[in-house]
Amino acid sequence: MEYLNALTLINFSIPTISGYIDPGSAMAIIAMIVGAVAGAGMTLKLYWFKIREKISKN
Repeated sequence: MEYLNALTLINFSIPTISGYIDPGSAMAIIAMIVGAVAGAGMTLKLYWFKIREKISKN
């Protein structure tokens, strides 16, 4: 009976964690951010001459 009471006390003394990000999920999010930055950079590189023309006309 005392064993059951001890488990109950341990259960109530552990704080609840409201959120947890798995290391694999964090790396997937970082990979998406790096991919988005790389994609934006490549898009800028591909259209650089068109963008430069529009800027230099003004």
